[in-house]
Amino acid sequence: MHGTSAVIIRSKASSKSTAVGVVYRSHKFIVHKKTKTGSWVYITDKKSGVTGWVSGTYVYRTVYMCLD
Repeated sequence: MHGTSAVIIRSKASSKSTAVGVVYRSHKFIVHKKTKTGSWVYITDKKSGVTGWVSGTYVYRTVYMCLD
């Protein structure tokens, strides 16, 4: 996550859906799936165990590659 210290976890892939939890910047989480456009990501927060949707604009993945 970048640009913010916390993101609301929602019950559905919509900003109008019910909030079910919060994932903070320092928390690790598992990504299960994304919407086709990548605008929403279905996650489980490893610290709280809460599962739900977060906005894809706050989630990024680090890619490691060999630089031989």
